[in-house]
Amino acid sequence: MNLDNLVMTTRVRLARNLAHIPFACHDRKVFRRIADYITHHRPDLNSFNLNELAIRDSLFEQHLISADFLQNADTGVLVTNYDNTINIMLDEEDHIRIQAITNRYDLWQTYQTAKSIADQLEKDFEIAKDPQLGYLTKCPTNLGGGLRASVMIYLPALTITKKIADVFQELDNQKITIRGVYGENSDASGCIYQISNQNCLTMSDHEVINMINRIVTKLATTELNLERELWQKSPDKIIDKVMRAWGILTNAHLLSSDEVVEQLVWIKLGIGFKILAFRNNRIIDDLFFITKPNTIITNHHLQNASQLQRDKKRAEEVREKLLTFRMK
Repeated sequence: MNLDNLVMTTRVRLARNLAHIPFACHDRKVFRRIADYITHHRPDLNSFNLNELAIRDSLFEQHLISADFLQNADTGVLVTNYDNTINIMLDEEDHIRIQAITNRYDLWQTYQTAKSIADQLEKDFEIAKDPQLGYLTKCPTNLGGGLRASVMIYLPALTITKKIADVFQELDNQKITIRGVYGENSDASGCIYQISNQNCLTMSDHEVINMINRIVTKLATTELNLERELWQKSPDKIIDKVMRAWGILTNAHLLSSDEVVEQLVWIKLGIGFKILAFRNNRIIDDLFFITKPNTIITNHHLQNASQLQRDKKRAEEVREKLLTFRMK
């Protein structure tokens, strides 16, 4: 099954804590030492004091760092690579949160990327671990492997038909969490959801990954079947919605971030039904995040701009990217 148009990212996070240091440690010297060690062994990575990063709010909007990490900006250190596929948050909820991201559906390779960094750290740092409980973490749900595997998936048909509520109910007792883009208590903006494991205490890393893979495959099958049903019932209405969205996004003079998300839902659906085609479909996924308020401000140096000026720049960027990448 090809999940390219449904899965936006695969993400694996590994939580680790230093032994003999309280969870509530906020000593930047400790985290700088870890960061220097990592960058020494991985020259492709660079480290930054989070409070010196002007783009930190933008990184959060793009789902590259967490809200907990943002709250610890005064002491936190970020270790990352040039394309943000590796983001190591030092002084997040745990001392160390290793996050690997892949812009496709690839749980196993993403896990291996994160695990290799965790294994290297464990060679020279004493990591908090218990024979029965596994890796010790601040939140009990991360005990065991410290693993949180998640898939960001686009489920428009399930959302539009409101059948997503049935999915929530079905997954409730399966050690699976389904949330909005920005985690707990966030909404499913753009019909985008995070599917992740609730805990990993009684499961091996492989079992967690296999469980997520099974659920995502089942969800994708349900979504694609429902999309086909919608198409069979009323193809003209779908085409009309898709082309209206195209018209708005390529002609509007002003666009809010909410309106961009609302219309991109139909553009992605149009790709799935082959109504529209792009040279690189990733551009649509990117637009969900690079048009967020703080990211627009950061990328286009609009710190002193009015909302109207930001909405105008957002409309220009969306129009340019869609017209540039669309295949005739």
